[in-house]
Amino acid sequence: MSIITFPSATTSARTANQPARPSLVRLWLQRIRTRRLLAALHPDQLRDAGIEPWRLRHEIRKPFWRG
Repeated sequence: MSIITFPSATTSARTANQPARPSLVRLWLQRIRTRRLLAALHPDQLRDAGIEPWRLRHEIRKPFWRG
């Protein structure tokens, strides 16, 4: 008697039910890029976006591993 398994069917069912989750390194790289872009904004752009200078300084000084 042989045991038949269908690993592709079970893994595809799991991935279909679970949302895609980015890797930790990818998340860190995204945070680095986002904070660099925020730091490069002109003060007029910050004002238009409604971002206060103290909040911007707080955000861009965070290490990449902190969300």
